[in-house]
Amino acid sequence: MLDQANRTFICSVVFIDLVGYSKKPVAEQIRLKTSLTNNLSEAIKDIPVNDRIILDTGDGAALSFLGDPEDALFTTLSLREAMVRENQSATQIEEAGEDSVRMGINLGPVKLVKDINGHPNIIGDGINVAQRIMSFARPGQIVVSRSYYDVVSNLASEYAKLFTYEGSRTDKHVREHEIYVVGHNEGALKKAKDSMKDRAATTSTNVKRTASAASPTGTATVTLTIPNFVQDKKKLTVVAGVLAGVVAILGFLVATKKGEPPAVPAPMVASAPAPAAAPATEPVKPAAPVPTAEAPKAAPAAGDGKGEPPKADAAKAEAAKAEAAKAAGPQVHAKAEPPKVEPGKAEAGKPAAPAAPAVPPGTIIFAIQPWGELYVNGKASGVSPPVKSLKLPPGKYKIEVKNTTFAAYSESIDVKARDEITIRHKFQ
Repeated sequence: MLDQANRTFICSVVFIDLVGYSKKPVAEQIRLKTSLTNNLSEAIKDIPVNDRIILDTGDGAALSFLGDPEDALFTTLSLREAMVRENQSATQIEEAGEDSVRMGINLGPVKLVKDINGHPNIIGDGINVAQRIMSFARPGQIVVSRSYYDVVSNLASEYAKLFTYEGSRTDKHVREHEIYVVGHNEGALKKAKDSMKDRAATTSTNVKRTASAASPTGTATVTLTIPNFVQDKKKLTVVAGVLAGVVAILGFLVATKKGEPPAVPAPMVASAPAPAAAPATEPVKPAAPVPTAEAPKAAPAAGDGKGEPPKADAAKAEAAKAEAAKAAGPQVHAKAEPPKVEPGKAEAGKPAAPAAPAVPPGTIIFAIQPWGELYVNGKASGVSPPVKSLKLPPGKYKIEVKNTTFAAYSESIDVKARDEITIRHKFQ
């Protein structure tokens, strides 16, 4: 989590307050804080460590969820259910106000920073508004902001039944907030529990190490969850290894293919007619045919005194010269033969050239406030936030952004390779 410091996120923030905490004796404060810590730990056990940041506020806690927006709803419902079990019912909690908490949830921007001890901390409007929203809640209540309601109520019909519009409230800074109270709808609570079980099944099975491998009894089990960014690095390492292997194989095939042409002249030399006609005992005679033919010319004593060789010797010299030329001919032909291999024919035997690489896509960056459902050419493509960008092949597209409360926004764009197009819209 520390490697994400100084980054800004749109996340769900839960602010929890112990009612009447500062007015109680120290022993009672310790009991209340221990109870809150235990119940909160149980509520967030199925949420990955890298998806949450918890801050101790003294008389409560502030939780920032960087993952699914439902995490905040699951946590507060579980915490309230635990408090209900301890205090018999939510009605008794609200009436008595004993050992109860009030909670506020907001969806907004926060920035991750390091505190004075080097630990991760959160600041920004997201946590500030969550505290204001919490201040409007009564003991035992869960109150959410309009931005959080707009996102979560559209995720499932059961969730929409949870929320009841409470009205508009003004904080101490004269800022108005529309708030919704989370009720006790049984269908919504069942949906939330089922979702929590599904999350537990998917997040806890990332990496499991059992103590039975090291212990002969095999009674203890330790479950470890690898952070998401570490998993991504492992995937990248595997992909890089596979690509390196493919490159090595292609390099070997290319090197082998390049080494084959020198072997082409060999069968041509073997098929030359001269070596087949020459005696097996005279393989080296063609190497010196010219000196043998010129020797009679340099010996006038064998002629008629005018420097001309006798006719019989001349015939022999001509025959020797013809034989030498005949023997030398295939060697010259063999050496000159490789150029006959035409480039087109040589290339025809090689494997087909690889297909041209695909045209790189363009990037569409979204800056939508407070949120909007994205449609590309009429096809749903997610909700922004949390979706920040989409990669699309080059071409013309119609982008629509819809919000259940406001009129839809549409824009036609022409995407080109490696382009970055930003679409900004604020529903108001």
